[in-house]
This record gives sequence, structure tokens and C-alpha cells, in this order.
Amino acid sequence: MFGIKHFIWIIMCIMFTIVMDYIGVKRKMTLKEAGLIMSFICLLSESSKIMCNMIESSFGGMVLNPLALPFHLCSMMLFGVLYITFGKDGEFKDKLIDFVAVMGILGSIMAILIPTDGVEFTSILVYQCFVYHGGLLWFGTYLIIGGCARIDFASYKRNIVILLGLVLLMIYVNSILSVYGTNFMFLTRPPLEGLPIINLDHGWFVYFGTIVMIGLVVISLFYLPFMVINKRRRIHEEKSCD
Repeated sequence: MFGIKHFIWIIMCIMFTIVMDYIGVKRKMTLKEAGLIMSFICLLSESSKIMCNMIESSFGGMVLNPLALPFHLCSMMLFGVLYITFGKDGEFKDKLIDFVAVMGILGSIMAILIPTDGVEFTSILVYQCFVYHGGLLWFGTYLIIGGCARIDFASYKRNIVILLGLVLLMIYVNSILSVYGTNFMFLTRPPLEGLPIINLDHGWFVYFGTIVMIGLVVISLFYLPFMVINKRRRIHEEKSCD
């Protein structure tokens, strides 16, 4: 982790995000257009992940390895992307956009910084990981820059509740599929061995509390500048009215 190959992947993801956001602003890309691009990235990513994770079934034939099910936070974003692109407009879609924008950005950054599939240029799964998360990073920033997502206190509270709900749900899912060694949202064990703070050195309960607390702090720090800007704007508008 954080070797030359890893830094190359990080730089490529950053450059892709910057270039695509620039094109989006320059061309005034619509939500539908951005959604179609991201949907194609999701299709390419998920199909390659499925093909690389098929295992033999005890009943004959092949099945998808349960470890590759789309139950990580970033993986679940693909369903959000598809609904945002093809779903019906309304309050649910608006709230989904708020969630995908923030969690897509933060989740993709974490995945890019902690590549669980490695960083080798000869692995299809490595390409799948960085291409998907690079695309998700761009799509999340597009939703904010394009004014599609609401980054306010209401969405902050709602996203926290949704995230904690997913944490609870994935505890159940990991338990149900524990025979396969699943670790969705990394609630069972750390994503990699030897990580500082995020480890099992002090037991699972400390580990679980740590990752939940880190998640809440990171989300709060992400929202903080937007809340400050919104508050200053409201104060300015109130003074203008006076």
C-alpha cells in the first residue's frame, strides 16, 4: 500500500475526476447524461467482477462467490446510480442523490486509499476496483458541483441514519453468510492486516466502535464547510432583506 503503483492508480483516479468534472461543467452535462456514463461504468465493473468471481457449485456448474456480492457500501451505490439514471423523479430520488453524492465520494476515497484487491497492473480485479471507484468519485463530485445534491443539515442527519441502518443490516448479512467468510462494509474484520487504529488489537468491539466513530467524524468533517457556507449565506440574505 502507498507504493509507486498505488500512487499511479491514485493519480489516475484524481485526474479522471478532474477531467470529467471539467467536461461536465463545460458541456453543462445533464443528470441523465452523467447517469448514463456512470451506469456504463457500473455495468463494466460489475460484469468483470462477476466473471472473475465465479466458483464451482457443489451441485454442478458455477455460482458467484458470496464474497463478491454487492453489499459493500460502494458496491451498493450502483443500485443508487441506476435509480438516479432511470428511476422516477421525486422526493425519494432527491434523497437518494443526497446519499450517493456524499457516500460515493467518501466511500470511493477510502477504497482508493485502501485497495483490498491490490495494485498490480496485471489483475482485472484491480482495474475493476480503481475504474469503478474512480468513476464513483467523479459521479459524486458531479452531483454536488452540478447542484443536484443538497448538502445541508437535513441531508446530514438523514444520511447518518441511513448509514447506521446499513451497518445494522450488514451485521445480519455477515452473520447469515459467515460460513463463506464475508466481510461486507468491513464490519467483521479490517479490510487489510497491519492498519493503524483500524485493527483487532483490542478486540472486535473496540474495532467496531472505532470504524463507526471514524465514519461519523469523516462525514461530519465533509459536511462542515458546506454548513458554514450555508449559514453565512443565510445571514447575508437576512441582512440584505433588512
